Amino acid sequence: MTARTRWFLLVGIVLLGLVSFLSFRPSRVTAPPATSGTPALSARPAPRPLPVAMAPRVQQPFTSAQLEQFLADARSAEAIQDPLQRCLAYPDPPGLHWPKAVTNAYCHYLLDAVIKPDEVRQLIQAGRTAELDRRFAEIMHAQLTQPGAQSALDRTFNIDFAVSSPVTRALVDAWKRQSPQSPFALAASGLSYVAMAQSARGSEFADKTSQDQFESMGRLLEQARTDLDAAAKLDPHVTPAYAGMLYVAMLGSDGAYAMHAAKQGLAIDPANFPIYARLARMSQPKWGGNVHRLQGVIDAAQRHAKDNPLLLLLLAERKDGDEYVAYCECSIEQEYDIYQQLFAEPGTTGMLMGAGWGAHDRNALDFSVIYRSELLRFDPSQIAHRQGRAFDLPRLGQADWALFEGNSLVALAPQDENSYEARGYVYEQMHQTDPAVKDFEQALRMNPDDAWGLLALANLYAFDLHDWDKAWVPANRMVQIHPDDPRGWQLRAIIEKNGRRKGLDQTVSEFVARFGNDPAQQALLQQMQSFRTSK
Repeated sequence: MTARTRWFLLVGIVLLGLVSFLSFRPSRVTAPPATSGTPALSARPAPRPLPVAMAPRVQQPFTSAQLEQFLADARSAEAIQDPLQRCLAYPDPPGLHWPKAVTNAYCHYLLDAVIKPDEVRQLIQAGRTAELDRRFAEIMHAQLTQPGAQSALDRTFNIDFAVSSPVTRALVDAWKRQSPQSPFALAASGLSYVAMAQSARGSEFADKTSQDQFESMGRLLEQARTDLDAAAKLDPHVTPAYAGMLYVAMLGSDGAYAMHAAKQGLAIDPANFPIYARLARMSQPKWGGNVHRLQGVIDAAQRHAKDNPLLLLLLAERKDGDEYVAYCECSIEQEYDIYQQLFAEPGTTGMLMGAGWGAHDRNALDFSVIYRSELLRFDPSQIAHRQGRAFDLPRLGQADWALFEGNSLVALAPQDENSYEARGYVYEQMHQTDPAVKDFEQALRMNPDDAWGLLALANLYAFDLHDWDKAWVPANRMVQIHPDDPRGWQLRAIIEKNGRRKGLDQTVSEFVARFGNDPAQQALLQQMQSFRTSK
């Protein structure tokens, strides 16, 4: 029996267990990394007057000195301008020792296209597509035959073409016109269409996604599938086509197509990271799989980790993928277990994103900053997480770095209100009230209905400046725009009581009517009722 035949049998065994879950209808699609965005309200500290107590710390996985050294080294690394060198120079999380072979490979995978996008553009625009095809053929041959060249073609196509951009779309269309029988041009076109389909669908839950969005996604997926199938037919060794097919299958809920793509792709490249990564994602419970199936895919991938260190990245997903680290209602022991056990090996950017949001929501700010810093190491474009980290840094004694980040974010994303809110919060923590007020006001000019901004500005006016009249305006708007948020009613009652404004009884009565039967609001309910008795 040949090695190739043995591999086909192994693939059949591994993939057989995937059939039953690949016929699901996804309830949510996670968008590709974006360059900017609005984090959830939980990404920012809860504005007063509802402070969150810090969680107790026992048997910390790292010392305070190790954390401080990590933060200093991370800030130093982030001063390096070249993204790849910055990633390679970045420190590992304190108390953990990530294998250099894995972190270096991931830095190259995400940031080091063998043929850079500008060079691809120049060759196509100059009509030199034959040369481009030849160079991609050389990269493909190296990936499949040379140690150390794992995922070279995959990473280059992912960086250069898996982009939802009119510029990229026009470029690959020009390539196809010049070389209509090029499997590389067709694979690049397919990846571009998949990225466009994901963008058209968006990242909301299905019940918040319109039929037009689904139909637009469907049309783009058909175009992607046509080009990806043609690429693989012309040359089955063009491995980026198979990862693209799996993405099409995931978005289109096509289990049979997923099976076909995985079987073909792994037969060509048994240690292919993007294929296994996509299979692992499709195995997560949120996509209709289960933990047992997810672990089966990860175990199968680890049999080939000696040939491709990137496969070790999947170990962090073995409990439940990014859903677990993002939404775990963790005890402090579980928080430590996530850090020391799941992240004993580096995690993918998706895992680091989930861990960053989750740790922040659980008020484990030291872990949140570490996870987000490592995410920014591998993907500096994650502006939302950079903004979120800026909110957390002051409470770790890093106000100076936080202010530097706030200024950088305003310069980098001046049209994003979260940049101003992040810097304003840093100013507030540094007791620089005037610039904090200016930043919060600017954020509200950009988004007048933002709940966090309204509360933050009202809090500053009320508790720092004791200007109850100015505090009343954003607090009252908060109640009008977000009547189901108890914080607005609480703040309005405080302003009415301390500013001796009329309407306190009505505010408390409205609060009781809305939240009186909510078990989570009973402590606040008692406080609100005490306002009336202490008038």
